[in-house]
Amino acid sequence: MPTDVFRITTAGSVDDGKSTLIARLLMDTGSIPHDQLDAALGPDADPTRIADLLDGLESEKEQGITIDVAHRYFDSATRRYHLSDSPGHEQYTRNMATASADADALVLVIDASAGVKPQTTRHLDIAYRLGIRNFLVVANKIDLVGYQRKKFDALRSEIEDLFEPYADASWSLIPASGTYGDGVVKSGRNMRWYDGPTLLEALDFLPRLESADEAPTVSIQLIERKGPRSRRYFGSVLSGTILDKKPLTLIPGNVQGTIVDLHADGKPANTASRGSQISFTLAEDRDVERGSLLTSSDSLTLSHEWNAQLIWLESDSGITGRPYLVRLGHQHTRATITRAHIIDSMNKREGETHTLETNTTYEATLSAQKDLAIAPFAEFAQLGRFVLINPETGQTAAVGTVNFSLRRSDNIHPHNFAVTTRDRETLAGGVGKVLWFTGLSGSGKSTIADEISQRLRLQGRAHTILDGDSLRKGLTRDLGFSEADRVENIRRTAEVAKLMAEAGLVVLVCLISPYRRDRDSAREIVGSERFYEIHVATSLDVCEARDPKGLYSKARLGEIPNFTGVNAPYEEPLKPALVLDGAKALIESVEAGLALVKD
Repeated sequence: MPTDVFRITTAGSVDDGKSTLIARLLMDTGSIPHDQLDAALGPDADPTRIADLLDGLESEKEQGITIDVAHRYFDSATRRYHLSDSPGHEQYTRNMATASADADALVLVIDASAGVKPQTTRHLDIAYRLGIRNFLVVANKIDLVGYQRKKFDALRSEIEDLFEPYADASWSLIPASGTYGDGVVKSGRNMRWYDGPTLLEALDFLPRLESADEAPTVSIQLIERKGPRSRRYFGSVLSGTILDKKPLTLIPGNVQGTIVDLHADGKPANTASRGSQISFTLAEDRDVERGSLLTSSDSLTLSHEWNAQLIWLESDSGITGRPYLVRLGHQHTRATITRAHIIDSMNKREGETHTLETNTTYEATLSAQKDLAIAPFAEFAQLGRFVLINPETGQTAAVGTVNFSLRRSDNIHPHNFAVTTRDRETLAGGVGKVLWFTGLSGSGKSTIADEISQRLRLQGRAHTILDGDSLRKGLTRDLGFSEADRVENIRRTAEVAKLMAEAGLVVLVCLISPYRRDRDSAREIVGSERFYEIHVATSLDVCEARDPKGLYSKARLGEIPNFTGVNAPYEEPLKPALVLDGAKALIESVEAGLALVKD
């Protein structure tokens, strides 16, 4: 059985027959069990139903479409392939992009009877921007045009025009019928005029996605603990050749780690090459976590900031300053997009933007919560591609490639001050806390905070109030009320609140803060042990009836855009520390708030 794993993905427009083509490939390479074949195709092995072999969800079968990304393995005589069958519908472009972010090559499927479609062009562009340079274009459904060479030649001219903007891309065109199998694994009898390779033969000739750096590098995926001091590590060889008993550098930590008791693909081995799945122990006692690397590469950098080319895929707009989950190799953490510039169709950078729109490419700066081992994509592809994930939905929001590390953290060295946070809290009279009041305008946030403030003064407790309107006269005076500005408003306020809480103050924050993800971001900045989210859940009717500043009236007349509760949403907290009703007696809310302050 081949052990060299080559990763490919399929793409193309809806109804071009990707699922049928790939199912035929799996079927003719003997990669589908007979019982599954019988269940999907029936006793007569109906060739028009072979796409059912990939469409795993009943709802997809009923609609006749593929929605998820199907992952399958199959073997040729020389290679093992990991294949991702990507959907063709425009609304599922992010699935295709996610699959491309891990691929060595792309199989671009085109309906020979229909030619190039808009999604064909879009999928090619995404794959190219994610660093893929090897493409196999399959003229599928060649049977629908009678296996005509003339039609195939005309399609070749169309493909030449399609690839013209991508000068360094390597591509070839293969005629095939997914339904009847011609040109997929076997040549068949219907295209005697074609003397090129079948799809499987062409796959075997494709080179891997190469990196300039081929130093031995292992990414650790799993740690098996066999006792207090005994661990076995499982991982993938990203590049180079791993040698048993050969010392490498452990990242993070920058210390030596010597691989011993090496197993490759389940068997004892002295060496393991790129693509191998390995397990081993370390001669040294080291602090290792999932995502750690063992390497001799000079290209890798530990950094929490980098410049990247980013393709935004989520239907909702992305916002600079908002937190996302980043997956880079086997490393995971939270990250924000701090700056973004649109990249036009000519690959030129345009003006800065704070919102990122679907299927648009950007040059972006990203800042992660912790240092990651990264490398420029051109130098080390496996650690130069990443995915951003929406933490609320778990769906892919964007994919990108690393241009370069900014390494700003190398120049930042916080001073170790003699007076500690604990010392400051003792002076202030207690543990610093942040009470974050959120709710509609007029709900009573500031009124409740003001009364709590008076009670804390009588108790001699050091505290302060960060009120939205007051902050907008100074700290956030440059911000408006767009979604992007609201994100930045909350980030700045949370950073200030954190510093004050670390000085021992009780910080009463009064902000509408309408978006759940942004309040969660504030919690992360401050620290969950100090952060108390308080929902002042006064109804919209009561708030609008109060309207102490006349803002609701103006919003109803259209004079105030993006006004929460009228023409902008408010997302209620899911698990607040406290829920208050501003329409009830003030003393009840005050006593409940003070109870959170007690140490």
